[in-house]
Order: sequence, then structure tokens, then C-alpha cells
Amino acid sequence: MPKLLIAATAALTLRSFLLPHARRMREEGWTVDGAARGILEDEACKGAFDSRFEVEWVRDPRDALSLARSYRRIRQIVRAGRYDIVHVHTPVAAAVTRFALKNFGAAERPKAIYTAHGFHFFSGAPLKNWLLFYPVEKYLSRFTELLITINAEDYARARGFAAKRVEYLPGVGVDVARFRDCREAADRSALGVPEGAYMLLSAGELNANKNHAEVLRALARIGDREIHYVIAGDGPLRAELRSRAAELGVGAQLHLAGYRYDMPELYRSADCFVLPSKREGLPVALMEAAASGLPLICSRIRGSVDVAAKYPDCRLYESGDTDALAALLRVRPKRGENGTHSLPEEIFGLRAATETSARLYKELLGS
Repeated sequence: MPKLLIAATAALTLRSFLLPHARRMREEGWTVDGAARGILEDEACKGAFDSRFEVEWVRDPRDALSLARSYRRIRQIVRAGRYDIVHVHTPVAAAVTRFALKNFGAAERPKAIYTAHGFHFFSGAPLKNWLLFYPVEKYLSRFTELLITINAEDYARARGFAAKRVEYLPGVGVDVARFRDCREAADRSALGVPEGAYMLLSAGELNANKNHAEVLRALARIGDREIHYVIAGDGPLRAELRSRAAELGVGAQLHLAGYRYDMPELYRSADCFVLPSKREGLPVALMEAAASGLPLICSRIRGSVDVAAKYPDCRLYESGDTDALAALLRVRPKRGENGTHSLPEEIFGLRAATETSARLYKELLGS
């Protein structure tokens, strides 16, 4: 039977996005292995793969010593596994793996798939991103049988690369029913949100790219103490966000909920979802919020505009335009104001995504 290796920098990527795809192919009779940093300790990955391999990937492309170690390790795994297909995710793991595979002999070289979850070079990206990542990606596309992009902007750009085949697949799939059919809301009082307040929700790592501080600045300009902002997630800017909120006079309106396992209930308790990111590939949290029927406010960036095109209750603003964001928040959009909406399952749903990826695997194997 066919053998597939799914590789990513960290086990978190596999656990969060790719396990349904691994299970689908195992149900089809394929052998599916996984390779990532931390995969041996990850409980969710234990039952999802036939075999699991630890690779000490690093995110920093300047760490030449670590990259050399991961290069040798992935060559060892692929040569011993004799895979038909190697499917890589995340930029560093994808670059190192494809660079390793290109030096295999024709008889032992598996077919390479790379899913780009958002190129680091994009419209408006810093010049250094274009200088560093664009030439590497364009070069390695020569050794890529299938390049999968998850938003329209990346797809248009990838079609100019040398990959043998380029496909547009809108994400890894969202379990729409899990969010659409949830009827139990999270306890607002446990989050610190007063009864009767307007609850604004974001979800994602507390980092500079997610740009949560822009929402704090908008709240300060509005001056409406009844709007409370809940962020589900954790990260390096936790203390800085608290400090910034206090400086802006909105400290009592910010609630950092940490990493959550009850996202369907949290979406159900909110009045509106906001995504102020500077860069996304195709934001899963935005799709989950849409699946739950929430009104959306998000920056006009790639990926987000793809969701907005298919979800009527979404309001866009230019990233960095705090006044425009404040104007949208001041309106206080409510769930169901423009009718009942949900994320189109036939486009963004989990079943659609796993069926498409299974079809692509089989077509690639057949070629």
C-alpha cells in the first residue's frame, strides 16, 4: 500500500490542522507517518500516525547548525521509510525537506507536496521578506510535484513558479457543524465580562503579527466602557498588552482568557469577532467564528478577504487605520442583524478539505 510522510516544524501544527487528513488516508489503507519537533510527546499525534519521528526543526533560517542536523535527519527518515509521497508544511521544514529530497536518486525520490499556509512574501510585505523567502521558494518549486496554496493571492503568485502542479485549496478544513450547532455559551462572568456588556472576541497567539493592540487603541478612541474585549490565546506579548491597555485607559475592558478548549462555546457567548492581523494565510479562527454565525470585523489582508467574499456578515478595514476600526466597533454589529449566516461547508468544511487532499494524493500517485 502507498506510504505517506506528513512533516511540519512543530507537532502543534499537525495536531491543530492535519490529523483528520492523516486519519482519512489511513482509512483508505495508506501507511501515514508524521515528523515534527515534539511529536513523540504529543498525545493527539500518538494514535493518528503509524510511526512518528522527532526532528529538531528550528524556525530561524539563520541557525545553520540546526538546519544541517534537521537536513541529515529528514534524509535518514525518508530513505529508511521509502515513501511514495512526502507532504511538508511550514516554511523552514518545507525548504529543508525539499532541499534534501532533490539530491535523492530518481528511483528512491518520493513525490514532494508543499502546502504553503501563507507565503512570507505578499503584497505589502517587508522588502527583506521578498529578498530572503521569494528566491528560495521559487528555486525549490522546481523540486515540488504539487504546490498547494490556501488563498487566492498566493495561488496567483505560485502559478508563476516551476512546480509541476499548483492547486488552490481553501484551508485544511473547519468542522463547521461543531461551531454552527453549538447552543451552549461560555460563562461570561468567568471571563470577567459584566452582564449586559458588548463582548468583542479575538483568538490567536499574543504576538505582534496578530496586532491586538490596534483593537485596544480603537477602544480608547471610542470611549465606550460597555465594550469588553476578550482574547483567547497566549503568547509573548501578554504582559505588554495588559500594560498597553492600562496606559490607554481600557485596562478594565481587556480580558486575556488564555489558551481555550471550549472555542465553540466561547464564540457562542460573543457578540462580534475581530481579527486585526497584519498577515494571515487563511485564518482558521475567522472561519470558526463565521461557522458559529458571528458578525466579523477584520483587516483587509489576503486570506481574510477570501472568507469575506463568501460570508456576508463581514466588515473589512485597512490594517493600521485605527479610526476606521473604531468606526466599525462603534456600530456594535450583532449576531443575525443581516439574517442567519454560516461558513459555506462545501467550500471551507473539513469533509471537503479531506476529500480534496485524498483526491490529490491519489492523482499524484497515479501520475
